[in-house]
Amino acid sequence: MKRLSLCLVLALPLALAAAAEAKEPVSAKVCGGSDCRTVKDREALMALAEGGPPADPPKPSAFYRADLTIRGDGELFTFPVVIVPEAGLLRGGTEAEGYTWMPVSANGAVELRQMTRGLEPLPAAKLDGLDVRLPGAQVDEVVLPPAEPQSSGGGAPVWPWIVFGLAALGLLAFAVARLRRPGPSQGSPEPAEG
Repeated sequence: MKRLSLCLVLALPLALAAAAEAKEPVSAKVCGGSDCRTVKDREALMALAEGGPPADPPKPSAFYRADLTIRGDGELFTFPVVIVPEAGLLRGGTEAEGYTWMPVSANGAVELRQMTRGLEPLPAAKLDGLDVRLPGAQVDEVVLPPAEPQSSGGGAPVWPWIVFGLAALGLLAFAVARLRRPGPSQGSPEPAEG
């Protein structure tokens, strides 16, 4: 019973973390110039959702549109994405909220090419968001941290923490040893006479 309790106590934080991160892409509708297809392959969907840090837009290039659907907190959310396989870039956002260009990994670029294979791309002339540029670094004000007061040797001593830590380690070692020691009914068998 003690082992079961210990396992449950150790596994509970992992279960709660998994439930909190239950946001995942479930499908995407990828469209080219004349046709669309629905994508449900997990690797392909992750390529659409993975974008890296913001990047400058590509030169005008043929592209594809996609509507990426993500499940999170029991609801479905759909986001527009533009795929530029030739440049290895994705564009998220809308004209109203602004566009963000993001690079994809080498594996993501392979997945994007596979999901758009056989679709006629949209013409480069229709690609929006090419005027978006990353802002340059700008320093408006420098704020220094407050000066540290001179230490007069005050403050809490460290030794109680060391003693407490050693005691906790000793208790942990004792608990592990007790869990590993066989009980009275699990003794070693008697040697055979013979």
